[in-house]
Formats: sequence, structure tokens, C-alpha cells
Amino acid sequence: MLVFVYGNLRKHERHHALLQNPRTISLQAYVDGILLESVEGHPVMKDGREKVYGELYEVDPSVIDQLNKTKEAIPAKAIKKEATVYTDHGSYVATVFTAVSEDVQGSTIPSGDWKVKNFLAHRPSDILYFAYGSCMDEERFRKAGVHVHFQDCLGAGIVQDFRMDYSFVVDDGGRGDITEVPGESMEGVVYRVNQEAVDYLFEREGVLPGWYRPAFLDVMIDGRVHNNVLTFIVKRKSPETLPPEHYALEILRGSHPYVSDSYHRRLQDQLLGLGMDEKRLHAMLQKIPTLNRDPA
Repeated sequence: MLVFVYGNLRKHERHHALLQNPRTISLQAYVDGILLESVEGHPVMKDGREKVYGELYEVDPSVIDQLNKTKEAIPAKAIKKEATVYTDHGSYVATVFTAVSEDVQGSTIPSGDWKVKNFLAHRPSDILYFAYGSCMDEERFRKAGVHVHFQDCLGAGIVQDFRMDYSFVVDDGGRGDITEVPGESMEGVVYRVNQEAVDYLFEREGVLPGWYRPAFLDVMIDGRVHNNVLTFIVKRKSPETLPPEHYALEILRGSHPYVSDSYHRRLQDQLLGLGMDEKRLHAMLQKIPTLNRDPA
């Protein structure tokens, strides 16, 4: 039986164990609705036209029945209903617990994401940040005058069941995005950053205008998995489009020498597959001081 969870039942949240070792369908899913924090401080969802972000799992039907009786995890007066859940690899019909709209009292959570709400409320002094696009490039940080906030680099990070796409499209081409694809993996660069860096990233990624949204992933660094690592995901995805050369250069330059050689080659092949001329790619690689090999 499929269930969509959006609050304290999410991965690494305090009631997640109540799902009893569920099978993961999607960790970056959403439904139509409005997310609120109740006057008691609990997450609650009501009908609406915004997006509520959460996770989709397959569980034993008995788990659903048990959740319905667990008031610590499910809001009082919540009703169980079916809803369409949207993921990067298709839509599903799943059980979701919502409140009757007229019974809901509380404050709206603009992000639609309980994890993001908690992060913004607590504002930890530092956090791990997973960069996978142009934010891997130190030169961009220097030009923006913020490189001092990105000096604590932990090296390469690996994320399972996701890949990097160029699915945020602007006038001159695509920009980097994270797409959930079971069985695939992607690499990036991990930094330990302070809140000044986080504020810069929120502005750079266009969180307020709705270009990208903050999200939290599990990232493997040197063989150890770190939970709830900050990253940014495109909100309105488009078909993958070749990026402009200056942006592609930032990704190829910034990722080397942190990511594996095989992944760097994948980044090159991805550009070729999207229509970049091989001679242009070769010329770009010659501009990377740390990289001295032919792409062919």
C-alpha cells in the first residue's frame, strides 16, 4: 500500500520508524495542497493549489491502520484519503492524511516543506552543502566575493538514486538540476558552510522567485553517509537542454579534481549527447588547468 508522508514521518524525522522499514518509491515527491504548522506546532496539510513536499513509500496495510491511531504522528481530526502523488519518475495514487480545511488553525509554511521549515527556524551555525552544478566552481565564488565562505571543502560527495540534468531552461540554454532516478547516482562537491553562505545560496538559486527550492539529501563522503545535506532542486522542470559554454565550463572546471574520472567523463558525454560539438568540448577542457587529457 502506498502512503505519502510530509511531516514528522519523513526520513530522519522523529516518527519515521513508525513506517516499519518501508520500501522507498520517492524521496522528492509532492502533492497538491497547503502545508501549515498547527497552533500545537505539528505539521498539517489541507486542500489547496500549492505544493506540499514529502516522500512516497510502500508499506504494509496494517501500518496505515496503526498510523491512524497514533496521534503523535497524525494530526487530530485528520482524515485518510487518496491523492495523486507526483515524482520525477511518474505519478501515483497513495494514501495521505489531511485535515478538514475548516478545522485547521495555524500558520502557512511558504516552502511547503517541513524539513525546510525546521531548518529555517533553527538556522544552525553550519551545515553541509552539496553542490552539483556551477556552485562547484571556485572562480564563480571569487567573482561574487563570497569565496571566504566556501573554504571548508570536504571533497567529493555521492548521491544514490539521483542524477544531474540540465532541466532549468533560460534564454541561453539549460542549467543544472537534480532528478530522482532509482538506480542511478551522481557526484558533486561538498562544503561545510555558515549561515552567510546559506543566505547567498538562497539568493543565487532564486529561492524567493521560485526557480530552485532547498532540499535535503543523504550524501556519501569518503565512504560515510551524511544525512540531511542541503542542496537545491529545480521547481519547474523542462526537457533537458544543452547549457551555454560558459556554464558548462564552470561545471567541468569546478568538479575537477574532486569527482571521479569516470563521472567527469560522464559530464562530458552528457554535453555531447545534448548536441555540443566535440571540438568545442575539447577547447573547453584545455581551459581547465587541472585537467590535461583529450576527451576522445
